[in-house]
Amino acid sequence: MRISFIGHASIMVETRGVRILSDPWWSGPCFGAQWWNYPSPHVDVLGHKVDFIYISHGHHDHLHPGTLRHLNRDAVCLVSRGIDVAPTLRGLGFSVIEIDNESVQELRPGIRCRIIETHADDTLLVIEDGARVCVNLNDSLHAAPAFIQDRFISHLRSLYPRIDFVFCGYGVASHFPNCYDIPGKDREATAAKRQAHFNRQWVRIIEGLAPTFAFPFAADVAFLEEDLLWVNEPTANSERPTAVFKAAHPDSSTTVMDIAPGFVIDETTVVNEALRQPVALSRLRDENARNMERANNYGVGSEAVLDEVLDLLRANVTVCHPYLVEVARDYRFLLQFRNYLHAIAIVKKGTDIDVAPIHDPKPENYDIVYVTRLHYLRWSLTTPYGHEILFVGSGGIFRYAKASDARRNLHRELTVILTPHTACPPSRFGTGPRWLYGLKRAVKSALGWRTSDLYDLATWTEWRRTH
Repeated sequence: MRISFIGHASIMVETRGVRILSDPWWSGPCFGAQWWNYPSPHVDVLGHKVDFIYISHGHHDHLHPGTLRHLNRDAVCLVSRGIDVAPTLRGLGFSVIEIDNESVQELRPGIRCRIIETHADDTLLVIEDGARVCVNLNDSLHAAPAFIQDRFISHLRSLYPRIDFVFCGYGVASHFPNCYDIPGKDREATAAKRQAHFNRQWVRIIEGLAPTFAFPFAADVAFLEEDLLWVNEPTANSERPTAVFKAAHPDSSTTVMDIAPGFVIDETTVVNEALRQPVALSRLRDENARNMERANNYGVGSEAVLDEVLDLLRANVTVCHPYLVEVARDYRFLLQFRNYLHAIAIVKKGTDIDVAPIHDPKPENYDIVYVTRLHYLRWSLTTPYGHEILFVGSGGIFRYAKASDARRNLHRELTVILTPHTACPPSRFGTGPRWLYGLKRAVKSALGWRTSDLYDLATWTEWRRTH
């Protein structure tokens, strides 16, 4: 078995004359113009045609139509029957094998694969050829709760007592917490803290699976928009998951390698030892000059699109009204657009929530200003999973006026309004009366019980020291 790392979540497994490619993305950005490949993918291995293409899930950096259009159409796509990606792939001209969860599919004599559904509409892939076992976890476990990680680690160990290769994601893969401007926030320390969490999840998973070789991947992403350019260095350079593993498990029999595009391993021999290097903004700018122009070219909005977005927001507020008015406090939100002069105000007073155009916006008069592109917001409100361009792809920035509102996660009210709904979300207080919900929370707090919240600003924000 020979495995080549192309870049991000894309690897090529070659065994017994069969070539299996995973999650190809290298032709242009994804999530609009938000995510860009970096380091650059190593596509030389694609000189021959591909036999199979595994698509793990529907996120744009894993199912990338722009890249798939450049691949041979006689390649057969492998997907789980339980995730809704097959129609898109067939629409691109590919044949698709939809594999039942946990079932084994023989690809060629002696080559078998198993796709397992994991967490949040994601999957993992295991390829075995009678001599070696490769586990491709992509994004499927490192952001999952510990009890889910433990369940799948135990399950994989029972199915495959000896695992040769594990490729596991470790990326943040979210707008949180780097797309929040808060008075007093130390943004670099916050970004590093967030990445450190996922580095340790990677370590936890690898320690549990105990493969012969383990590789962090699926995080070869750069932000080229000027407002987010700063994110690249603290995220990539503060620490590496392989260094954390070696420090925590110095006597482990697992060999961990911090691979870069172009890395190749053949059986147990490293053929090309391409390893990750620190990210430097100066070099990032130089190597991506044209891409930076594209990333910061916002296009031009229009009154017609603004009117459409206004109608969509008003309809969303109407659907979600019972949920939104459960919050007693009033608030003022402003939606500002990078590519259009006028803005939209969302103002709550009591049980009234007004959505109105603003022709002379004054950001200082609002609790939160959300800055995005007008067409991103329309995309979010009109397209299935379109909100991912905002909340996975980092397509907008929340600017808080007060740190106290950030600690209370006031932005969560706005994210509900920016995400399309066909029905009102269930009550935040559960099915019982509100007083009972409050009592339960008070008891849990008194007993010291805390539920881990991966998206709580009070937990994840690091603050600048004041002298």
